[in-house]
Amino acid sequence: MTGSPAEHESALNDLVEQTCLRSVEWLPEVVSTNTLALQQAADVAADQLPRLFWADRQTAGRGRGTNAWWSSEGSLTFSVLLAPSAWGLPEAAWPQVSLATGVAVCEALGELFPGLPVGVKWPNDVFCRGRKLGGILLEPSDRVADRLVIGIGLNVNNSLTGAPDAIRILATSLCDESGGATAREVILTRVLQALDRMCQRLAVGDIDWPVEWSRHCVLTGRRIQVTAGDRVIEGVCAGIDEMGALRVGTLTGIERCLGGTVRVISEV
Repeated sequence: MTGSPAEHESALNDLVEQTCLRSVEWLPEVVSTNTLALQQAADVAADQLPRLFWADRQTAGRGRGTNAWWSSEGSLTFSVLLAPSAWGLPEAAWPQVSLATGVAVCEALGELFPGLPVGVKWPNDVFCRGRKLGGILLEPSDRVADRLVIGIGLNVNNSLTGAPDAIRILATSLCDESGGATAREVILTRVLQALDRMCQRLAVGDIDWPVEWSRHCVLTGRRIQVTAGDRVIEGVCAGIDEMGALRVGTLTGIERCLGGTVRVISEV
């Protein structure tokens, strides 16, 4: 975040006023916002939730499994610590919060950048024109019940022209795609507002996942390979079902995948 301390405080106050947040913690640099949120999960009072942990830079951001999240100056990296029960979300619905977050990010960016082809790659990646724009990592607390952390990383004003070659081939940023910089506070506000709407809809069962996901899915109709432990499934992506499981059309019928790593093999 740029500007004077007074401007910082004003921006943080605006976030609380304009979103579902009850409290905010901003740091110029942190190892991982998800790690910080999990460390404080048992200590943050219920009336301070949802609480935002926002850092200008992560030195060791985490993705799914053992993956790392490459973060450079200008990226948007944050985590939201929440009590799912306050949104009426039982633990059985937590896996779908990841899907709801992906849709929320796409909707927020669609409002800010009309025409930009932003989509989701099941289960938790945000893509634009075939390259990764961001990622989502959900983690429940193992220290206290009813605490969930939603971590989001987006390439915003960090042009990928200076990234390592291996990353530049696979990733992109909003400034590269839109042709200019955007205030990260604006994007953060829109994403949090969209996330609030999606979680409220999820709580009352007002989401038709096959339909909702189809609006944003970048895999549907493509030949993919899903690896989940020792299980490898190859076929054509047929979207997701009502429970959020990935549907893969194989020679023997539709296979459901509740988790795993997806690799695109080819267009169909």
